[in-house]
Amino acid sequence: MNSKKEPIDQRDLWPVDGVSQTPLPSSAVVDQLHALGYRALFVVTPIASDEDKRQDHLNNSAAVRMFNELRIAYVASRLSPDWPRHLRRENLIVVVRELHVEYQSEAQGSERFIGATRLSFRRGKSVLIEQALVEIESGRPVARAWVVQLLLGPNGVQDWPAFYWDLVAASEGAPLVELADSRPSWGPGSETS
Repeated sequence: MNSKKEPIDQRDLWPVDGVSQTPLPSSAVVDQLHALGYRALFVVTPIASDEDKRQDHLNNSAAVRMFNELRIAYVASRLSPDWPRHLRRENLIVVVRELHVEYQSEAQGSERFIGATRLSFRRGKSVLIEQALVEIESGRPVARAWVVQLLLGPNGVQDWPAFYWDLVAASEGAPLVELADSRPSWGPGSETS
């Protein structure tokens, strides 16, 4: 019996649905997203489950699914193989603590999009990710997202390792701004003054 395992392709640990990781050539839309600070840009094509079966457009969860796939594509194209290997070796999980989506225009299943992802800042044990989805030819804004991610280990939420921030700085072109670890309450159940 052969106990030798096949090597894992660290760049395709988490294959993505509807997202091409092929680099995009310069265009007015690509250049505009770069000017806004987005370095990770991918072509996004809707999949069958994105279609609203009752109306002729994409359903409300399509953008959420696309943003999730874009975050996976960011890791695969920008932080691999070191970050995925570390997660598996240390039994860690990256989790979404908060996800906010702003829908900006109606999207059709026949359209293609550019999905943009950037890590914006860190605060305490969290990192804020900003994402944008725009129509590929016109640059028409379709949706934006703000995502708060945490690193979860066997004993709960933990600090991100220093080498993670080094990988992110290399990807983003500069170290992330670190904000003070304080934040006002908001949302249902929070007290307002």
